[in-house]
Amino acid sequence: MYQYQAYTLDKKLVEGTIDASSEDMAEEYLRRAGYHHVLTLKKTTPPFRFTRLFRWSHRVNKTDIIELFQQLATLIDSRMPVVQALSLLAEQSPQAELKEIINKLGQKLSGGSSLSQALSWYPRLVPAHYREVIRVSEQTGNIPLGLRLVAGYIEKETAVTKNLSRTLSYPAFLVVMATIVISVIAIVALPSLTNLFTSLGATLPLATRILIGLTSFVSHDKYYLVLGLAALVLSVIYYVKSATGKRWLDKTSLKLPVIGPVVVLRNICRFCRNTAMLQEAGLTLPQSLNSVLGVIDNGIIKSALEEIRQNLIKGKGLSQPMAENPVFPKLLVDMVYIGEKTGTLQSSFSTMADFYEKKLDQKLQRLLAMVEPASIIIVGLIISFIGLSIITPIYSIYRTLH
Repeated sequence: MYQYQAYTLDKKLVEGTIDASSEDMAEEYLRRAGYHHVLTLKKTTPPFRFTRLFRWSHRVNKTDIIELFQQLATLIDSRMPVVQALSLLAEQSPQAELKEIINKLGQKLSGGSSLSQALSWYPRLVPAHYREVIRVSEQTGNIPLGLRLVAGYIEKETAVTKNLSRTLSYPAFLVVMATIVISVIAIVALPSLTNLFTSLGATLPLATRILIGLTSFVSHDKYYLVLGLAALVLSVIYYVKSATGKRWLDKTSLKLPVIGPVVVLRNICRFCRNTAMLQEAGLTLPQSLNSVLGVIDNGIIKSALEEIRQNLIKGKGLSQPMAENPVFPKLLVDMVYIGEKTGTLQSSFSTMADFYEKKLDQKLQRLLAMVEPASIIIVGLIISFIGLSIITPIYSIYRTLH
C-alpha cells in the first residue's frame, strides 16, 4: 500500500492510497489513472479496522473469485458487454457479499474505470500481480484469456495452500486436545488430590512435588503469568514486524534444517508459477519480476530477486545473476538458461513450477511424518509424568494403610 499526492490533468491536487507490489508499479497505476505529476509517494501500512479481527466472517473467498472469473470470461466470449455480464452474475449470485462486490465492479466500470483498476479495490481477493495480467489482457483486447489465466493460477495456488493446511491440521488438533486434557487434570483433579495427600501425611515423590509446585504457581500467580505471556507475545510480534526483526526472522528461517528448505521451495514455486503466468499474459521479463516481488514473503529471497532484476535491466540476462545466488537451485538455473537460449522461458518456468510444487508436497509429507510421532511422544511423556505423579503417592498411601 502506497500513499500519494499528485496533480490531475486539470491541475487539481489529489491524495490517497493505492495498492501495488512495488513503488514502480504504484507510479505506473497512477500514470494510467491520469495522474502524470506525482508529488509524493511513500509506502504505508493500511489503517487498522476493527473488522480485520473477524476476517472469518467475510464469506467471499478465493473459490468464489475463481468461479466469478470463469463465468465472466464465458459471458464476454459470448459477445456480452462486461458491465452487462457483471450485472447478470450479480443477479445470479446467492451470496450477498459477493453480489455487493460484483455490483461495485459494475459501477466502477460504468464510471470509466477499467476492470483491472476496479479490482484494485479488493487487494485481498485479487492481488496486484493478478490484476497486472488482467490489465495486459485489456490492452491486447483479450480479457477472457486474462480472466481464465488468473482463475487457473488462483486455483493452483489455493490447492497448494489447502494441502499445507491439511498437512498441519492433525498435529495442531493433537496439541490442542492434549493441552485441554492436561489443563483439566492439573487445575481440577490435582488440587483435590494434593489436599488428600497432605491430610494423610504421605511422603510425596519428587515428580509429584514438581507437579504440585507448577500447579500452585499457575493457580496463585495466574494473572501475573497471563500478563507476562501477553507482554512476551506482544514484544515478539512488535520485534518481528520491525524491519530488523523481519530480516532476522527471514534469515533464520532459511537456516533451519527442516523449515528452511520448505520456505525456499514455497517461494521458488511462487516465483516460477507467477512468472510463467505473467509471461504468458504478455509482460516483459523485468515487468514480470517487478510484479512477482509482491508474492515473495521472505525478505532474503525478495532482495535476491530485486538484485537479479537490476542485473537483467543492465543486460546480464536472467540465468547468470541467478547462478550467482545460492538461493536458487541449479536445476532451475539450468532450465532458465535453456529457456533463454531457445525462447521458451515461459514454458520453462511453468514446467519448473509443476516440478517444485510436487517437491514441496513431498517435503511437507515428510515433515508431517516427523511431526506426528514427535507430537505424540511429547504429549505421551507429559501425560505419563502427570500420571506417575498422581499414581505414585496413591500407591504409597495404599501400602501404608495395609
